[in-house]
Amino acid sequence: MAMVAMFVAARGANARITHYDVVRDDRSLILLREPFGFAPGGLVEITLKEPRIYLPEHAAPPDKTKFGFFLTGARDEGALDAALADGACVLDVDFVQQTFTFADMDAQLKAGEREVSTYEFTQDITNGGDYMLFFANCEPHTVVSFGITTTFANKDSSGRLDYLGRGEKSLPSVYYLFFLLDVCAAAAWAYTLGKAQGRRGVRKIHWLMLALVTFKSLSVLTQAGRYHLTRISGSSAGWTAAFYVFTVCRSMLLFVVIALVGMGWSFLKPFLHQREKNLLMAVIPLQVLANIATLVIDEEGPADEGFFAWQSMFIMIDIMCCCAVLVPIVWSIKHLRDSSDASEKQARNLHKLELFRHFYVMTVAYIYFTRIVVYLLKSTVEYELRWTAAFFSELATLAYYVATGYLFRPEEENMYFQLKKDEDEDGVEMSDRAMWLPSGAGGLIAETNTTNV
Repeated sequence: MAMVAMFVAARGANARITHYDVVRDDRSLILLREPFGFAPGGLVEITLKEPRIYLPEHAAPPDKTKFGFFLTGARDEGALDAALADGACVLDVDFVQQTFTFADMDAQLKAGEREVSTYEFTQDITNGGDYMLFFANCEPHTVVSFGITTTFANKDSSGRLDYLGRGEKSLPSVYYLFFLLDVCAAAAWAYTLGKAQGRRGVRKIHWLMLALVTFKSLSVLTQAGRYHLTRISGSSAGWTAAFYVFTVCRSMLLFVVIALVGMGWSFLKPFLHQREKNLLMAVIPLQVLANIATLVIDEEGPADEGFFAWQSMFIMIDIMCCCAVLVPIVWSIKHLRDSSDASEKQARNLHKLELFRHFYVMTVAYIYFTRIVVYLLKSTVEYELRWTAAFFSELATLAYYVATGYLFRPEEENMYFQLKKDEDEDGVEMSDRAMWLPSGAGGLIAETNTTNV
């Protein structure tokens, strides 16, 4: 986590004033800025430094009008791909707004100069919209290098620059609101634990759940702070490093709590066999690494080659980890159903496992909602309403935490604890060690060691 914080601090994360160095890149199209919601009167500033064109040996001088930058609407991305597939130079298509080309830079050459080392461009946005900035290289067999600093901003009623997109202006308020709600949830949970302290129902897992809600509150607070600072200065500086640290801690605690709850309030037990233990012990750190990698990749920016491929890969790892968490519980339930008898204790065990399965289904549904449904919402709503994706994501997270806390609250009459109490009264406690052994009929049975209390 310290490495992530140092990396983010060095990159100037979550900035609306961005800098990229493109080094000997032969791509015909480079995305420099992801969609930004401009209001009428918005501002685009571009500073280009040390542009270079590298040609094959004995090649003719390049046509510098074929190297340039342009703005285009986010909804025109499909048409842009079609133009590239047809072999057209995207600088010449009618749906893009060309900003400047390398030829325009040469017009600023002074007497005796052979090339421009720095070029500054400013453009006011007359028609609001969701715009992206691209660099296009329409000369085959050439590579380019340059450093570019871009500033995207809107203007508020007093004429001051607002570095958040039109659909992001509400985000600081959204995150501050959910910070207050999360603090209230944490305070209510702490009060519940304090009131129940010393009773049978309070366990260590409940304190871990309190830690989870606390880190969730801190991550939302730092998210609000980084958006607020970005809005007024164009960069969130140290807020982003703190946000990533708290987010990684929250993610790790979330999956630890899920594992502990699903395994019987003590790590990796009961009802889990060795292969299931191994799977979960692999999934949990993999999930944490996937989250760290996703955060780091996000800070690299879209101009880096391979950015989208790496981002998609780690998102898929994240989803696969979430699905894999459910697999061991399904295995256990299926086995107990196949080998169950009519005994009262077996029925209680099956009921308990089904309770865990319902919890995991709820967890996976929450994860899919926050990762897929929210993404689709963000991709389909108008750019002015993009903040609603964050709102519903935070709302779903808060609802999930509250529902989980209510389901596993520290009360003796809670179904989970009632089942545990019944087992204790029977004088039987399941061991955390079980093995699959071949049965006499050629099937599989679970041999479980029991210890009399």
